[in-house]
Amino acid sequence: MTDVKFQNKGLVPSPLAAEALRAKAVYGVPISVADGIDVILADNAKDYTGPGTNTYLVGHENLWIIDPGPDDAEHLDAVVAAVAGRQVSGILVTHNHLDHSPAATPLKELLQAPVYGFGGLPEEILHESDEDIDPHFVPDRALMGGETIGAGTWRLQVLHIPGHFPNHLCYWLPEAGIVFSGDHVMGWSTTVIVPPLGNLIDYLDSLDVIGRTGAERLMPSHGDPVDNAAARIEEIRAHRMMRQEQVEDCLHRGITEPVKIVAELYEGLTPRLLKAAEGCVAAHIELYEARRAQAERFELSSASPRIRHVFR
Repeated sequence: MTDVKFQNKGLVPSPLAAEALRAKAVYGVPISVADGIDVILADNAKDYTGPGTNTYLVGHENLWIIDPGPDDAEHLDAVVAAVAGRQVSGILVTHNHLDHSPAATPLKELLQAPVYGFGGLPEEILHESDEDIDPHFVPDRALMGGETIGAGTWRLQVLHIPGHFPNHLCYWLPEAGIVFSGDHVMGWSTTVIVPPLGNLIDYLDSLDVIGRTGAERLMPSHGDPVDNAAARIEEIRAHRMMRQEQVEDCLHRGITEPVKIVAELYEGLTPRLLKAAEGCVAAHIELYEARRAQAERFELSSASPRIRHVFR
């Protein structure tokens, strides 16, 4: 194994955290997590979803629905029952992984509400990845980062947050000091970043975007609310940098294959999460190579004019 300074494997292994969350999970029942914000938990627990997907109902008389979740009949019935005849201004999707967007279309029909999201991904990109992607997702209104939707207390600012997934959006509710953070920041686990659709440089930059909102709380798509947003963001950043140092240590020792690096650094993962860990290691290797290339360009640009001419 690695040097003693790397014995700390990071945060609580996600299978253990997920098991603890599932033990207390309540499915299909709206639970208040803030004034005017209820969450309904979908029963789609998996290795990477913790207890399942959180579907949020935001507002009092007029609602936003954030992350409709899987196309599951019991979950759809629970959401419609919780809406209880109120007007739904829109169904907002953070991104089109299969645990987030498939329920958007049936909910649209049941509630007569438009679907909002960044948009689907081109078919050629979908073929580059074996992630669980909803290939049929197309919003009625495509959103871009920087937009504002709604008005008054329930006005939402749209944040484009790539890194985990290219079309990932978060929704910032300034009046409540809350960001609906999707999969980008969760309390129970770190986020899977798997190239080519995941990118660690984008992920770290997007942490800054969320942090600059000054949000006090985060409402993730999996797991419990995060009550100290700034502290959690910094904890995740520190964890990523620790993992980056570990991966680079392996590379410097001649361990270059992601599967072998995972064996060095991770413990207690299920087969599905081992595959995800290999993807995360690949993302860290991409970051290492990008930094090295940047350093080489800097050295070249700092060379004498004669040397720069030779390399043109």
